[in-house]
Amino acid sequence: MTDMKTTPAPISADLQAQAHDWLLRLQTGPVTAADAEAFRRWRAQDPGHALAFAQARRLWAALAPALQASAAPAEAPAANAGVPLSASAAALPVRQRPRRFNPGRRAFLGGAAAAAAVGWVAVQSPLGLWPALDALGADYRTATGERRDISIGSVAVAMAARTTMRRPADGSAGIVVTEGEAQFALPASAATGFVIGVDGARLMPAPGARVNVRCVGGDTRITCLAGRAELVRGTRTVVLQPSWQARLTADRIASVAPVPTDGIDAWRRGWLVFDDQPLQDVVDEINRYRTGRIVLTGSALPARRVQARIPLARIDTFIDLVRDAYGAKVVSMPGGVVLLS
Repeated sequence: MTDMKTTPAPISADLQAQAHDWLLRLQTGPVTAADAEAFRRWRAQDPGHALAFAQARRLWAALAPALQASAAPAEAPAANAGVPLSASAAALPVRQRPRRFNPGRRAFLGGAAAAAAVGWVAVQSPLGLWPALDALGADYRTATGERRDISIGSVAVAMAARTTMRRPADGSAGIVVTEGEAQFALPASAATGFVIGVDGARLMPAPGARVNVRCVGGDTRITCLAGRAELVRGTRTVVLQPSWQARLTADRIASVAPVPTDGIDAWRRGWLVFDDQPLQDVVDEINRYRTGRIVLTGSALPARRVQARIPLARIDTFIDLVRDAYGAKVVSMPGGVVLLS
């Protein structure tokens, strides 16, 4: 008699998110008897629920060493080896807060507690594997890997991945970019008065203008691609012409200078273009377009400098590129998580 083996059905992204939500909920807050009963009912609804939860536990346990290494002070980066594709030892964003651990819950979650102990708060998903709570209240939002075209009045808006925007609180014409990247194209016949808010500044494109607004991880850049646009921050006003970019800091317009625009516009054409950028920055950008997460470990690899063109349609070719160029070790885990060391 021949043994028959069946391959389990893949776990959907929605079910993965539910499992991670339960894991985080049971770990980070007081667990009542009602919570425990609701969790048991959820697990019993379908065999896939138990499988998804077990996978979530394995994933968090496997990520614990990488998360702990990221939270520790980084070593001095190794000197550049001079290879064209190359990283600063930037740690993953870890936010810490005082927390209470219940030994019973810790034992119940097993290895997952070790990863949670690094300091991820409930409103932030571990490694960005699902949207943060504040993103869910946006008027316009794109998910990881999603690009979306919308219209706000007569203004054509192209949203890059992981972008959130909201309408102005005072009901005026315009939009506020809270995170991510977007392009705004105004028709030549557009009325004046459309205002783009970003990081405390006001951007007013002229009719016929096209501008790219990027606000990712505290790095805010505004680039005029066509026409002209007026940027106001505090008492300073600058007028951006085509190919000119303004960079903002926490309280001012830090710089205004001409820049090459091919790389800035590349995501609209299905590419990510990097020109002598740290590998950590490259990975952070790729993670906005790739399901799961790429995690760099160690200090030497993140400090390499990169010059590359990555097609969004085949974004995992980047992993092969890093492996082949640097001999990096690749460890693949559930949920699309890849460790490079």
